Amino acid sequence: MASEKNLYKMVKEKLKEFHPIRIETSTINGFPDFILFNKSKEVLFIECKVCESSKLLQSLSPHQKSFHHKYSEIMKGLFILQRVASSREVFLYRSQESNFLLQKTELFPCARAEVGGSWCAIKTQLENNPQYVVCQNTINEPRSENGEK
Repeated sequence: MASEKNLYKMVKEKLKEFHPIRIETSTINGFPDFILFNKSKEVLFIECKVCESSKLLQSLSPHQKSFHHKYSEIMKGLFILQRVASSREVFLYRSQESNFLLQKTELFPCARAEVGGSWCAIKTQLENNPQYVVCQNTINEPRSENGEK
């Protein structure tokens, strides 16, 4: 849990322009950890997980899988932010692109960043502009397709 608390701190630091609000709830099982707001005034929900990249689905509780499966059909602003424990990488997954009810499904991130680097690709995804981002690690700073840092 301490490692997830560190991820929460990173979200508040790296995504501060999205005004992240940490949610603690016992009323709705599986509810995401953060609510964020992008420039278009869209509400975003992010579940934070720290685990190995191949273990993301196994680390989600049945309630979390159910929540993402049910609500990803209703809203496009539902995400999972994963910190890979063995590396300095963070991956963002768009919930509407995954089937959480399949046991052997493979999840594909829509953005990646380094823990100590720029999170421009993740920010671009959260702004939904453009929807798909290609990141290159040139001079230790990932860039989006349009060259933004």
